[in-house]
Amino acid sequence: MRKFLFSVAVLALSAVGCASPEAVCEAGVDQVCERQFECQSAAAKESEGFKSAFGTSVEDCKTRLYTANNCAARKEDNDNCTGSNAGKTFDLGAASDCSKARAKLACADYLAQFQDPTKSPAVCAQVCK
Repeated sequence: MRKFLFSVAVLALSAVGCASPEAVCEAGVDQVCERQFECQSAAAKESEGFKSAFGTSVEDCKTRLYTANNCAARKEDNDNCTGSNAGKTFDLGAASDCSKARAKLACADYLAQFQDPTKSPAVCAQVCK
């Protein structure tokens, strides 16, 4: 799950203007954390597994995932293509569209991506090519 989370954080980007690669990474993390705390049940948020992955608050989550995703080390746009996408070309426009599409997903659909990445909006597959 952590590897998928890492990919989601990178792909769930909301880009504004000429955002730095670090800021783009952080925006992706922000969306993941905000949606996790919005969409998960109270019982899920109290579980040790959730707390281990996301912490106990949105801010705790952001701090943890900025570090886990090494956002501060991102210096080039293509640094936002990680994991199985490493070495690919990052498309900021597609990342922004992906973030917007994910923001519109109902909670059930948003959470379903963690079990089945094919449920992610199609534009998200265009972020790293």
